[in-house]
This record gives sequence, C-alpha cells and structure tokens, in this order.
Amino acid sequence: MGVKGKLGWQLKTDKVSKVLFQASYRELMNLLMSTSVSVDEINTKMKDIGFRVGETLLMDYADRIREHAADFHQFSRTLQLAYKVNSGQEFTSVEVSNDKRTIKFTDEKCPICQGVVITDMPGLQYCVLISGVFDAVMKLRGFSADSYQESCRALGDDACTWTLRLLT
Repeated sequence: MGVKGKLGWQLKTDKVSKVLFQASYRELMNLLMSTSVSVDEINTKMKDIGFRVGETLLMDYADRIREHAADFHQFSRTLQLAYKVNSGQEFTSVEVSNDKRTIKFTDEKCPICQGVVITDMPGLQYCVLISGVFDAVMKLRGFSADSYQESCRALGDDACTWTLRLLT
C-alpha cells in the first residue's frame, strides 16, 4: 500500500472491530441457517444482503469508480483497492482471463471466515456476501455480469475464491 493508501486507510475510512464484524456475521449466518430450508436459500439470501451492503458502501465512491474502471477487466484493480480499504488486506491473487471477460479473486486469509469450520453443509458459500458486493459494483457501473464463490476456507478449501464473469 502506498503512502496515500496508508493515509486514506488510517484517516479517511471508518473502522470497525474485526472481532465484532466476525461475531455479527456468524450470528447472521446462524440465523439464516436456522430459518432457511436449504443451503441454496442461505446462499441466495446472503448474496442479496451482500448486494445491499455493496450498494451502501459504494454510493460514496460512484464517481471514482467510473473514473478508475472504464472497462470490465479494470475492476480487478478497483475491487482490489476496495477490498484493501474495507478489510485492511489485499486479495492473495487477482487473475484476469486472456479475453478480459473473467476476473478471479483469491484470499488465503479471508477475514470473514477466519476461524470458522463447517463440515455438515455441503454447498454453503459462507463468504458469498462478497459476491453480492461485487454484483452491486458491476451493476452500478452498468456491466451485465455475475459473480459466484468458487471455494471457501470455512468449508475446508485452501482459500476463498470469487469469480466475476462478463455476460454480454
């Protein structure tokens, strides 16, 4: 992170305790798990919540996002910065496909599912909230695209991975 980024992180971005965030997120997931009839319903509800969170987070950044991400593939840098600003860390890797229609984000130290182990809910996308945030950003910019969570540390994978795909 450069000097401007460090100053922005320290001075311009409101912070919340990581432990408070993780505890609140876990309780939200527990509530969804106890009130939903399927893993797919949990994933859908959590992605919808992520979309609304993304809309809220990004309204202040709308003009800057337009300036920094004129093309779909440029979201790799914009979303890396947004993730860093909001989580305090970068994705472990960001890959853009050769045709520039797919972006894959990987985090080996996901702050959302850190310390969470789920063995009895195959197909759960514990960190799917991030996909919802991605969807909000893409919609805000006018791109017809979707995102999904490919892997999750909470379910035993080595890393959390999200894929964004341009549809048209």
